[in-house]
Amino acid sequence: MWIPFSTPSPRRSRPNRSAAVVVVVAALTIAGEAQAQQVVFDPRNHMENALQAARQLESLANEARSLAASPYSHLAQNSQALQDMAELARAARGLATSVGELERQFEDLYPEELSGTDPLRLLEQGRGRTANARRTAEDLARTAAELERLGQGRGQRLSGALAASQSAEGQTAAVQSSNQMLAVLAEDLAALRVLMLAQARLLSEGAARESAERAAGTEARRRMWARPTAVPNPPAFDPLPNARN
Repeated sequence: MWIPFSTPSPRRSRPNRSAAVVVVVAALTIAGEAQAQQVVFDPRNHMENALQAARQLESLANEARSLAASPYSHLAQNSQALQDMAELARAARGLATSVGELERQFEDLYPEELSGTDPLRLLEQGRGRTANARRTAEDLARTAAELERLGQGRGQRLSGALAASQSAEGQTAAVQSSNQMLAVLAEDLAALRVLMLAQARLLSEGAARESAERAAGTEARRRMWARPTAVPNPPAFDPLPNARN
């Protein structure tokens, strides 16, 4: 018996082969993606990251220590001492400290021209100069005593600033401690300035008073010698006959 038989043509088998190729390529792609999604642990990279983080933390800690403020401060006492010195200079007595008041005092107590001055006025000016000299000298002594009182805690403040500077852990604390030492030195300079001003006032008052007293004495002698001379009246009796007795 004969059975019809047909041989498949090559054209009809190509689509099946192409489909197989597509399936293989898809499988390889999926496998590659799955392999790419796997986490790979690198110990060396992990160690480097950990060391870098540690160095950053250490740098931040050093920066924090350098910015740490000094635990010691005497700025309040320093400011109060400077204010007291300024008040002490403003409360000066005797010879004035302001230009306007000084000019008025010199005009009243140390005038240059005395020719037309009343004698009673000359006496009042001399008394005023004596009182002014006493007040100026007393002001110098009072200033020295007050400055000594204000300077009693200065040594302790300087010792505290030195100790804080030695124990400072950061740059900011060291700078602040140095500034506090400079503040103590500023107190010394302010005290020296106030004392020198008081001494200068006393010296100026003494020189002005000496000049005024000399001028007043010269004017008094001029007036005495400028008075007209008067001839005394003869006595009412003749003393010669009774001279032998």
